[in-house]
Amino acid sequence: MKDSDEVENKIIEILKKNQITPIISGNPLLLGTIRIYEEEKLSTILDELKIVFQEYKSYNLATSHVSSCCTLSYEEIRYKVDI
Repeated sequence: MKDSDEVENKIIEILKKNQITPIISGNPLLLGTIRIYEEEKLSTILDELKIVFQEYKSYNLATSHVSSCCTLSYEEIRYKVDI
């Protein structure tokens, strides 16, 4: 049985491979978010996450663009993994 630490480690590995500093919140057993400041890398990250998540019982991925007057804009990936 795969545990939440394994899921999180795989996600961090994908982000680091794509030169993105991991900013992850949430519990991979339930729901987590990842901020992607380099919009051009979003597609690659999503493709790699799908490959990792296919190993599990089920998963959901959603993205949205977040912009604010006070911070840099970013793409937010929300995920839910059922281990």
